[in-house]
Amino acid sequence: MRVLVTGASGLLGPYLMEAASALGEALGVARSGTDIACDLTDADAVLRAVRSAEPSVVIHAAAFTDVDGCERDPARAEAANHQAVANLVAALPAGCHLVHVSTDQVYPDTAGPHAEGNERPVNAYGRSKLAGELAARRHPRATVLRTNLFGPARTKGRQSLSDFVASSLSQGKQITLFTDVYFSPLHMRTLAALSVEVASRGLVGTYNAGSRQGMSKRDFGHQVARHLGLAATTASDGASTNVPGRAPRPRDLRMDVTKIEGALGRRMPTCEEEIRRL
Repeated sequence: MRVLVTGASGLLGPYLMEAASALGEALGVARSGTDIACDLTDADAVLRAVRSAEPSVVIHAAAFTDVDGCERDPARAEAANHQAVANLVAALPAGCHLVHVSTDQVYPDTAGPHAEGNERPVNAYGRSKLAGELAARRHPRATVLRTNLFGPARTKGRQSLSDFVASSLSQGKQITLFTDVYFSPLHMRTLAALSVEVASRGLVGTYNAGSRQGMSKRDFGHQVARHLGLAATTASDGASTNVPGRAPRPRDLRMDVTKIEGALGRRMPTCEEEIRRL
């Protein structure tokens, strides 16, 4: 079995490549520096790449994930987060399984936990990713995983939230942890394994791929610090609404994971359990 992993040079990519190798030959796709160089916004290039690789599974993690950047350049967000998915779907044979990695930012700025079907994004990033989901679901064997993630970056120049907290506190830098933002992230190792599992089991549909219950980013930061044995004396509490020029975001991104738990036949981990994987 051959697995294509788009966004292989991104934050999640190395974890996906490692997990996908359990299925067979894993090939990374990115603009450069991977097994297959491809601009996913170029439909002809995508078709050539898919025809040459003949994959059984595609895990699509490539995206323009800078929320503020998407707000400044919605055309780029549309191309990277929607058109690229449409290009993939047009190129893939019906028998190939597509796993599309999406985001919790498709949900509205209302109280969570949010269940699938409650989509109402408040920013350009969320709108472009939701459009990408709709494109992915046109493929007959597609799984959409809405998620948020953390864990040690394996890609130079990239940093997850847990990386930011750990590096900042270890260097004694002043940081602000938001008390008004809630989320339910997964460790990247968990998310990568889940992405491979849904493909191997032939699971289709749209699912929240998050941790149970979730927590505020303030509590997340302090739990990361405690787990890693770091003093949090340079961390202060603050509100996301006090950050000037910040793109609008949902403040409660906690997700209801009942649907995926039913499909998998097991419980999802809690956020605390995922932090202990660091």
